Order: sequence, then C-alpha cells, then structure tokens
Amino acid sequence: MPKRKKRRSYKRRSKGLQLKKGTVYTLSAVGLVFAALASAASYTRSGSALVQINDYLVSFFGFFSFLIPIIFVLVALFILQMKNSLSRPNISIGFIVFTVSILGLFQSGMVGHDLFFYTNNIIGPILTMILFALGAFIGFVVCMNLSFTEIGMFIFSSAKNAGAGVGKGVVPMLKTKDKFATDMAPMTIKGLGDDDLKISEAKVEKVAAPAKSAAPMAMPMKKGVLPEEMILNKPLEMGMWEYPPFSLLAENKEKKRDTGDVKRIAGTIERTLQSFGVKAQVAEINVGPSVTQYAIRIPEGTKLTKITTLANDLALATEAPGGQIRIEAPIPGRSLVGIEIPNKSLEFVSLRTMLESKKMQESKSKLAVPLGLNVSGEVVVADIAKMPHTLIAGTTGSGKSVMVNAFIASILFRASPSEVKFIMIDPKRVELTGYNDIPHLLSPVIVEADQSVSALKWALKEMDKRYTKFAEAGVKNIDSYNELAGFQAIPYIVIVMDELADLMALAPVEVEDSIARLAQMARATGIHLVLATQRPSVDVITGLIKANIPCRIAFNVSSGIDSKVVIDSPGAEKLLGKGDMLYVPPDQARPTRIQGTFVSDQDVKRLVNFIKSKGIPVEYTSEVIEQAVNIKGRGGSLSTVNAGGDGRDELFEQTVRMISQHDRASASLIQRRLQVGFNRAARLLEQLEEAGVVGPADGSKPREVLVRNADEFLNGPQQEEASS
Repeated sequence: MPKRKKRRSYKRRSKGLQLKKGTVYTLSAVGLVFAALASAASYTRSGSALVQINDYLVSFFGFFSFLIPIIFVLVALFILQMKNSLSRPNISIGFIVFTVSILGLFQSGMVGHDLFFYTNNIIGPILTMILFALGAFIGFVVCMNLSFTEIGMFIFSSAKNAGAGVGKGVVPMLKTKDKFATDMAPMTIKGLGDDDLKISEAKVEKVAAPAKSAAPMAMPMKKGVLPEEMILNKPLEMGMWEYPPFSLLAENKEKKRDTGDVKRIAGTIERTLQSFGVKAQVAEINVGPSVTQYAIRIPEGTKLTKITTLANDLALATEAPGGQIRIEAPIPGRSLVGIEIPNKSLEFVSLRTMLESKKMQESKSKLAVPLGLNVSGEVVVADIAKMPHTLIAGTTGSGKSVMVNAFIASILFRASPSEVKFIMIDPKRVELTGYNDIPHLLSPVIVEADQSVSALKWALKEMDKRYTKFAEAGVKNIDSYNELAGFQAIPYIVIVMDELADLMALAPVEVEDSIARLAQMARATGIHLVLATQRPSVDVITGLIKANIPCRIAFNVSSGIDSKVVIDSPGAEKLLGKGDMLYVPPDQARPTRIQGTFVSDQDVKRLVNFIKSKGIPVEYTSEVIEQAVNIKGRGGSLSTVNAGGDGRDELFEQTVRMISQHDRASASLIQRRLQVGFNRAARLLEQLEEAGVVGPADGSKPREVLVRNADEFLNGPQQEEASS
C-alpha cells in the first residue's frame, strides 16, 4: 500500500500589530505624561472635562491629589530610562510608597479612607497609624536614597543650628553614596569648556617663561679628582648660560577640535550596546585633542569580550571618522571601559603650551620632556633619565620625527651645553642636520652608517671610563658623582637615532650588540638612547633590543603585528596619525593614548639661531666618529672601516675595476655587486667622482664612466696624483 503523504501544516501568521519593546515603552511613557498634564491642568477647572477629572481626583485622593501628576511623571521617566536623576527607580518607587502611606495616614479621599478602614479592621487603629507613618518614612528614605547615619546627622545638625543648619544638612543627604546610586549616577563631561555642561576641565596652567635664567653657581673642586680624558666640564668654563625664551616658539593658532554632539553619541553607544544584550551607562566623557573617551559602566558579571568584539558595530553606529574606534577594557585603575572615538577635527598641541605648563615648570630634571595631552586633556611629562631609553616607531607622516625634534628642543630650552650633550644620527640627512654647529653636540650630525657604528662604539668606551671613575670616587651614578664634585662635572649624553632600520640593514650584529649593552648599563652613567624607526619589524626591533628598552612610543603603524612588535599589544594600527600615539612607560604595562607635542621647522630654526647667536665655541670630540669598527653583514662578510680617515674606502679599487668592466656606474649597481649598503655605495660614488673616474650625476641616469682601463688608472700618474 502506498504511503500517504503527510500534509504540511502551516501556522497562521498573526496579523496583529507587532511593535518593538522600546516602542511600547515610549508609547506608555507618552501616555503617562499626557495623564500627568491632564491631571495638573484639571485644577484650573476651565472646561467640563477638566472639571470632571478634578472632581474624580479630589474624591479619590482628597487633599493630596496634587501628588498624582508627580507620580505619573516619575513613572514615565523611569520607563524611558532617561539620563536624569529623577529617572532612578528608587525615586518613583519611594515616592509612590510615600504617597500611599500619606493617603492612609490622613484618610485623604476615598482611597485613603478605604486603606485606613480595612487596615484598621485587621490590626487596630494604633498599629494602623504606626504602619502608615512607618511607610511614609520608608518611602521618603527610599526616594531620597538616604542612610540612617545621614538622617541622624541631619537631625543633629538641624537641632544644633536651629534652622540655620538645615541647608547644610540637606546637601549631604542628596549625595548618592551607595553602589546602586553610583551605577545610576549622571555622566560627567570633561574637556569641552562649556559652562552649560558643568565640565571640570583639566586646563593647562601657564607660567610666565623667564627670558633669562642663570645657571647655578659653579663650585671649585679638589684637584686630581676629575680625569682629563673623559667628557668633562670644568668650573666656570661656560660662564653664564642664557636659556632660550619660550617666545621663540609660536603659539597654537591651529583650528580647534570638533567633537560633535557628545551627548548624542553617548546615547547612541548605550542603545547600541543594549541592542546586543549589554546594559551599559556612559558615566564619564573625557574630551581630548584628538579623541573623545566615553567611559562606560557595565553591570557585574558582564564579560569584557562582549564589548571588545563590538568595535566595528559601535564605529558604524557612532559614525566614527575613519571608521575605527579603540576600546580600552578596562581603563587602568578604574572599573570602567573606555571607548575612544576620533574627533571630527584634531587639535595640535604646541610645544610652547607644553613647556609653559605647570608640570613642566615643576620638573627639575634637565631631561624632562613633554609628551603631549592625554584623552582627559592633562599634560603628560616624561623624564628621559628615568625612562631611561626610549624606542619610537611609526610610519611616514605619523609624527615620529616631530616627536624626536620635540624631545631635542625641550632639552635645549632647559639645559646648557655643560649639562647635556647630544650625539645625533640622521641617515636621512634632512631631519636633524639643522642642529649642526650648536655647542650641545659632541660631533656634527652623523649621516654615514659606518660613522654611526663608530659613535655607538665610542659611547661604550665612554661608559666604561665613567664606571671606572665612579668606582674610584666611591659613587654609584652620575648624580652622586656630580654632587661630590659640587657642580655638573659630567654632562648627560643623549644619543638620538632617527632611523634604526638603516643601521640594522648595514651592521645588524654590531648595532644590536652596542645598543643592548648601552641599554643594560649606561643608565647610571648618564648616557641615554632615543631610537626611532618607521619599520618596526622583528629584524629591526629585535628581542634583545626590546628586552632592554622598556619605554616605548608607538605612532600609527601599518598592521596589528607591527603594533605587537612595538608595544606588545594591538591598537597602534588604529591610531589617527599626526601625533596620535600610544605611550608605554617602564612602570606601566598598558599603553596610554596621547596627542603628541608638535614643533614646527620654523620653531626649531629660531631656537637653533638663538643658541648660535650667543657665540659659544663649538668643540667637537673627533674620537666619536673615528673609531675603527668591524662591520659584519647578514651574509657573514667582514670588513674593517676607518670612519674618520681621509683615505679612500677599501673597496675603491674593486669598484673602479667593476664599473670599468660594466661601463656604467650607479649606486644600485655597487650595492648589488659589492653587497654594501646604500650609504656606503653613495660614498664610493662621491670618491669616484672626485678621482675623475665617473662624471657628475644627471638625474636618475647612470653616471658616465670616464675611465676605460682600470689598471692604467690605478697604476698610472693620475692615481698617484689623486692619492697624494
């Protein structure tokens, strides 16, 4: 028998009107508000309908019928969950209990009379009065969110001051202190500056910058204590140093930040999280120069992963500029989750504003540098002496080089040449070369890679010399040694390297070993490193370098992997650029978001010209760039280079034979054939041009080869004349 096919059952779809829960709540609240308005307007008795409504109210509730519209409003606010203190559930529930108890206590209206009558039949008149009085008291306590301690203090203060202290006692009563009240507290907004929002902005206090500041009086020192072969200062050798005035720097006249409607965005965040099942409340809004942080409070038991995984959804809902936001879960030291949304327009933080801030003025360290403003608009100041070494990473245009210039300029404003010395390494030849010929330099700005290796090697020797003298003097660090001398006998040395990747490509072994040893031991001797790179890969920032440089600054990077290389966590790939950075100090595991300090090229030029105008003689230490170094490439090839000699490169002859054979000359050809870096290849081309082997550069075209026979040139009279 063939099986019967089962008949498909179809469920009838309801044709009723299906509304969202939020829509139902809204309609209910609107109805309650309308009822409140009608109840309040009925006391005018200006129409038949209002007269009838008022008669019903008076008959049911008696004298206390005026409390009914208030109940309607409070319940409506509670349903809507508006950001208002009156929307708290304790307000509406407490007021309802208070009203019902008052009605029964005074037998007001039909409702009050019936409540008293039925209760009286059950427990008697005395207990009925006590019950309703206690109910009114409990309702008042719940509504005002008070404690028995506060009530006792209020009664005591009122009795003591005889009415004058009532106002003083009411103020602490209205403050919410328990946990539930704190959860429902209204949000605070910091950093906007609008009086309407009751903002407690962390303003940058400005202090007048002294145009001239005299250096501390130098005290004479006993003979024979200080050696001559070290980098030393002598008493009164500099005379009176005139510190540069802050007026050399331009004030911040850039366009102010545009945050948008922060209250609307806060509401959007709450609704978006609620739609995904996360009940949250924006407790605080911190408006910074580049981002606005919305600090949200979540109930206990809520997993943070529920919020962190909603970053893209929140960015879509809030219409975040750039389409990316950053979630800090949790905010360090607080039970809040920070949602950082970029401002529509950024605000540059000028170096002058930072140097004039109260924190910078209070700092006594010569190596104190302003990093910028955090998300709350507070000034962040760091001390290079305590870092003690810094690693800065970021892509082109992210603000990395600007931060390096801000570091240098800040020190130049606060330190004399006898207090701080610089070794600047700039393979790009354009970022730091403007500081040449200032008395703070130990050598001209180094642009050659082999000279950079020489400078690191010299710094190691200087470190060993200082440790030897510390041991002889019985001190542990540079501060103790200078204190023993009675003046700044040994200056601090700051080694600034603008591009670490270029050095790591030429001499990875030597550079890594030198940086690691300096980072491990140089702190006590006053030698500090500031390293910057735009390629934060593992072959540039090796594990050995990271382990010895705990202080790191990450600007915008290309990927989350690069962010993990720099700060051991993602987040830097979502930065906005133009000075937006994440700062990880040595004593903090989680990064802090900061809008970096901005200094223009014109500001740096005016500062350098001011220092040069004082006529302080520039005394370079030639040994810095004249160290004989062994450069070992990644392929294992070993070459010895005298970075300071006047002779030609040891590959000069080989280069002459190679270009004569190929009948063309270019830096790329030399790099490929001789396995050298770009800087060395460019230097070889310059030597070939001076010797008359190749012609001058003609744009991107290969240079003309003027020597056809390499043997004749190398063994002939031209070579002898060139060598002489």
